[in-house]
Formats: sequence, C-alpha cells, structure tokens
Amino acid sequence: MSAAAVVSQLRGLLEKANLLIPKVSKIYPNEEQWEALGDISKSLTTTATRMENKIRESKESRAERAWKESEKLRSHALACKGELLTNGRLKQPPVFRRNIITIFEGPKDSKFDSEDVKVRKALTRQRCEQIRQLSPSGVISWAMAYAPSLWAAGSMSMEIFTCLLDDIEPNQRPPWPSIVGETLHMLLDDEEFLSASLEYREFLKGPSTTIVTFYGADIDSFCSI
Repeated sequence: MSAAAVVSQLRGLLEKANLLIPKVSKIYPNEEQWEALGDISKSLTTTATRMENKIRESKESRAERAWKESEKLRSHALACKGELLTNGRLKQPPVFRRNIITIFEGPKDSKFDSEDVKVRKALTRQRCEQIRQLSPSGVISWAMAYAPSLWAAGSMSMEIFTCLLDDIEPNQRPPWPSIVGETLHMLLDDEEFLSASLEYREFLKGPSTTIVTFYGADIDSFCSI
C-alpha cells in the first residue's frame, strides 16, 4: 500500500469520526450502549496514540538509515569542496553548470512525457525549490557535489535527499575561488533563462554580502551588467 493510500484512509477515518461527534447528543443509548461508547472512545484514543508513536518511530528509523546510507555521498561533497578550496578548481565543471541551470530552471518538459515522467519532474521541481532555499554557499556546495541525475525524484529517496540537504549547508561562508564567480557569470550570459531570472541575480548577490569574487570584483558589481 502506498503512503498516499494510507494518508487517504486515515483522513477518511478522521472525517467519519468527526461527523459522529454531533450525533452523540441526539441519541438516547441505554446503559449498556453508554458503556460500549465509552469503551470504544477509549480504544480510539489508544489506537491514535499507537499510530502517532509508530509514525514517529518509523520516521526516526528512516532518518537514521538515510544518514548511514548517505555517508559516501556526504564524504564526496566534502572532498569536492576541499579540492576546490585547496586547488581553486571545480572537480566536475559540467556537473556544476548543469546543476545551477537545473536548480534555477527545473527540468524541461516535453510533449512526449508520460504521466509518470510528468509526476517525477514536478517532484524534482519541488526539490529544486528546496535547494534554492539554502544560502548561496549551500547552493554552490550542492551544485559542485551531486549531479542532477543523482538527486532527481525517482533516482534518490526523499529521506536521503533531505539528509543531504540538511548536511550541505556550511557553518561559515567559505572563501570561494574566482572560478566559481567566473562560471556563475558565464552562465548568466550564456543561459537565456538565468539571464532573465531575478531569483538567480539575487542569488549571485548573496544575502547582504558578496559570496564569491570575479576577476577581483564582487558579485554585486558584475550582477548589474
């Protein structure tokens, strides 16, 4: 049974229970029925508590499993950032560029997309939006580490995606080398969607401070070009 089916059934049970509440004041049970109603009510409370505990346990268990399963991916992200900061070079420039484009533009639609593909692309757009909620340094860290085909919906579980997303944000803004700013600026000139995107330009400016340098000038300067 799918998660959507379980949610739907639980919601249906809740709605039915709520509909019964006002009817209690309109019925005239005998003593035996009063007792039965009380017992059933207590059982419902017990069942609801068990369900709540089971949901919490399942969520925590999957989060722990996702943390373990994502260890290699998290180590890879650290290695990519370390190499960039040490050598001033992007480990995989094409991955970085594709990621930035995908994160801000989302997957492209096709008239030949099946319904399943449309659903996956819609879910991937939601993930793009979540990545864009990171700080600029968080977006850069993500873009250099994980190829779009890896983190797209249908390729990576939501638990692992969430785990990686929570872990990618740097504690402090790294001193990004100029190759990062150069690449971001070239994408601004080269990609029509990014050139017209106010959100991308705001990303380049960073939250009140610059995030990278470009030929000795801060991003606030070349963003206005």
